Amino acid sequence: MTEPRRRHMMVRLAWIFYLPMIATAVFAKAPGALRVEDWAALLQGAGTAVALGIGVVLLSRYLARNTEWGRALHVEFAAILVGLGSAEILALSLLSAFGEEILFRGVLHARLGLWPTALLFGAIHFPVRRRLVPWTLFAAALGVVLGVMTDYFQSLWPAILLHFMINYFNIHDLAEHPAGGRDASSEAS
Repeated sequence: MTEPRRRHMMVRLAWIFYLPMIATAVFAKAPGALRVEDWAALLQGAGTAVALGIGVVLLSRYLARNTEWGRALHVEFAAILVGLGSAEILALSLLSAFGEEILFRGVLHARLGLWPTALLFGAIHFPVRRRLVPWTLFAAALGVVLGVMTDYFQSLWPAILLHFMINYFNIHDLAEHPAGGRDASSEAS
C-alpha cells in the first residue's frame, strides 16, 4: 500500500471507529453535553485544559524516554502512526477527542458516574501486550481528570480540548520520532 493511501486509510478507520460513538451520544441525547451556559467558566476550563494538556504531553514524553513500558508503547504506536501528515494528525485528534468525550463524559458519565466511566475509559485503552498495561492505568487516571473537569466546568468543551491537545501533540511526536528518542541538539531547540 502506498504511503498516501495508508495515511488516508487511517483517517477513514477513525471515522468508522468514532462515528458510532458520536451517533450513540446523539441517540442517547447526551444531556446538554455541548451547550455553553457560562462563558467565563468555559474560558477558565480552556485555560485549565491547556495547562493540563502541556503537563500530560510532557509527562508522556518523559515516560516514553525513561520507562520500559513508555518506550515500548511509543514504538508500538509509532509503527502505526509514523509518516502521518499534519492534516491526518489533526483529523485523528479531533475525531478521537470529540468521539470519546461525547460518549464517555457526555453520555456514560451522566449515567454511571465518575469512577465507572473512568474505568471503562481505561478499559478501551487496553493494550494488546501485557507489558503495556500501565497505559491502561494512565488512561483511567486521565478519565478521572476529564470527568472532574466536566463536572467542575459544567461543560464537555474543556475535556474535549484537553483530550485533543494530548492526542495532537503526542501523535505528532510519534509520527516524527518513531524511535522515541531525540538527540541533545533537538532537545535544546
